[in-house]
Amino acid sequence: MNKILVAVLLGGTLLAAPAAFADEARDTLLKTEAQIEALDSADAAMADSVDYQETQLRLQEARDAEAKGHDEESIWRSQEAALHGEIVKEKVKLHALERTVTEIKTGIETLRRELVS
Repeated sequence: MNKILVAVLLGGTLLAAPAAFADEARDTLLKTEAQIEALDSADAAMADSVDYQETQLRLQEARDAEAKGHDEESIWRSQEAALHGEIVKEKVKLHALERTVTEIKTGIETLRRELVS
């Protein structure tokens, strides 16, 4: 009787595993989509169009894999898209900082000219 109970529990666990993996794939995909949608596409494309395109490509590959039931591949592609999205996000910040530095330098140069004259 004990062996039957163990077999039933183990069988139930094995049957539930693919469903849990599918949920993880879907959750990962949704999280990544939200992260990428939060990026301002104009800023992202200006800061680094290659990484932004790579982000979009990996996200589409994740969607395609999820639609085909290839959950593991969907998770991988979602994670790749998320990483590219993080790179783009940081490059957007860097681009904004570089603009700020340029504005500060211009302001300092203007002040120096005014002091000399």
